[in-house]
Amino acid sequence: MRVFVTGASGYIGQVVAKAFRSKGHTVHGLVRTQEDANALSLEEIWPVVGDLSNPDSYRNVLNEVEVAVHCAFDATEKGIDRDAKTIDTILEVFSKSSLPRTFIYTSGVWVYGSAGNKIVDESTPLNPLDIVKWRPEHEEKVLKATNPNLRTVILRPGHVYGYVGGLTKSILTSTQNGSVLMVGEGHNRWPMVHVQDLAHAYVSAAEKELSHVIFNVVDDSTITLREIAEAVAKAAHIDGKFKILSLEEAEHQFGPFVKGVMIDLTVDNSRIKRLLGWKIHHAPFINDVDVYYNAWRATQQEEEF
Repeated sequence: MRVFVTGASGYIGQVVAKAFRSKGHTVHGLVRTQEDANALSLEEIWPVVGDLSNPDSYRNVLNEVEVAVHCAFDATEKGIDRDAKTIDTILEVFSKSSLPRTFIYTSGVWVYGSAGNKIVDESTPLNPLDIVKWRPEHEEKVLKATNPNLRTVILRPGHVYGYVGGLTKSILTSTQNGSVLMVGEGHNRWPMVHVQDLAHAYVSAAEKELSHVIFNVVDDSTITLREIAEAVAKAAHIDGKFKILSLEEAEHQFGPFVKGVMIDLTVDNSRIKRLLGWKIHHAPFINDVDVYYNAWRATQQEEEF
C-alpha cells in the first residue's frame, strides 16, 4: 500500500510510519523541517515537507496514496482548527477517488472522561475532558463520511508510553530532583499502551477491510498512577520519595492538561483484538520500568555531551 502519515516526526507518528515501512508499504511522512525530512529518508520513508495549516503542501501526495493516517496534533486553539482542516482536506481528496481509500483518524480515551469502577467500551456514551471536548465532533465528521470507496477508522489510544515519551516521561524526569512528582494520591487508573503496540494497530486497521469503526487501543493492565510512581521511584533508587501536588497546584504549574493525568479509567480492548487480531507484545509499564528508566537516563547522558 501507499501510505501518508501526518506528524511523521512526532512521538507517535514516527513510530507509526516506521511500522508501515517495516511491513513493506511505501510510506510518505509529513514533516516541517528539512532536518526531519533527512531523518525520514534514512528510514526509507518519503518525506513531505509541509504544514497542516497549508493543505496545498501535502494535497498532491493525498492524490497518490491509498491510506491517510492522521497522527499529528498540537494542543493549542489553532491546533483544533488545523485538525478540522486536515480532516476536511483528506475527506475532500479521497471522496473524489474512484478507487478504494482509507482514512485512519487518531482520537484518544480522554473522550470517555473518568468512569471510576465502570469499564468503558466503544459503545459507552462520551463524557470528554474539557481539554478534548472538541474531539467527538471531529470523530463524527470522519465517521459520517459516506463515499462508497472510502473506509474510515478511528483509533482511541490510551496513555502512550515507550521510547522515552508520553506522560510517563514527565514522571521519569521528576526523579532528577530526588523524588517522584505525583498529582493527588494516585489511586486513579491509567489506561496505557506501548507506542510500538499502538503503531501495529494502525497497520492492522489499514490492512483489514473494515469501515466506519472505532477501536480502543489499550493494553490489559489496570495500573494506578501511584503504582507507576512507586515503580519509577524504585527504579531510580529513591523508594518512597514522592512530591505530591494538589490538582490546583498542578493546574497552576502545568495547565488543564493535568486533568488527563488525573483521569480514572478502565478501558475494554476486546473489539480491536477480535476484529483486527491485534496483539499486545509489551509487558505493562511497571513490569519493565527499569528498561524505561534506563532509556530516559541515556537521553540525559546524551544531553550532557
